Amino acid sequence: MKIATWDTRYALRLVVIAGMCVGGFTSAISHAQTPSGAVPVSAEPEHRIRFDNGKVRMYEVLLPKGKSTLQHEHNADNFQIFFNTSVVINEPQGGKQMSFPVPAGAVNFASATGKPYTHRVEGNGDTPFRVIALELLGASQAAAGSDSTKRPSPPFTVALENARGRAYRVILNPGESTGPFSRAANTAMFAISSGRISEQAEGRASRLWDFDPGNFRWNETPEKLSLKNESSARIELVEIEIY
Repeated sequence: MKIATWDTRYALRLVVIAGMCVGGFTSAISHAQTPSGAVPVSAEPEHRIRFDNGKVRMYEVLLPKGKSTLQHEHNADNFQIFFNTSVVINEPQGGKQMSFPVPAGAVNFASATGKPYTHRVEGNGDTPFRVIALELLGASQAAAGSDSTKRPSPPFTVALENARGRAYRVILNPGESTGPFSRAANTAMFAISSGRISEQAEGRASRLWDFDPGNFRWNETPEKLSLKNESSARIELVEIEIY
């Protein structure tokens, strides 16, 4: 079932906006040895571990206006998924503060393997800044992962792709379905909105998932399936295939 033309344009527009806004989140971060006065991200109190399976680790950060993290160091490549339209201040240690808007549903990537970076972030909007950092704990398998079949567009829009993974955004109106597609192994799905979907995988009973913004699921094995919006409102999801 096809997504309405307006929603397709909306999705593409947000992807462009996301790239413009959140690029500054990592473009002005310092890359160096862990400096004094900083803590590892694992010891930063505003970074709460939501998931860790040895392959990926997910830190959630929620910052109302005026609340900030400590200066902290990242030493693993990571995708960032933003759940609220908000404003954030990014300050690299020893560098200049940058304040910029972040749209809900934006996806960003920061490289840290072999070149850790240190910064602090602060909420600066009327809506709390909310992000999940998806750390990649293993070595890249890009040679295998990048050959995975891309999902049909619409309804899937590629938001970001590099040697570590491919991020999709999908928007479905009530009753709409993605149609059949292939989901790769090692895929994380994040809810940007509230809603309910059904997942119909080949040879399996239909699965229902009720979610709120910030909820997520990890999919370990590949499968062929379709998603359908079972709720009364439009839903928005982000899925990231890890290479």
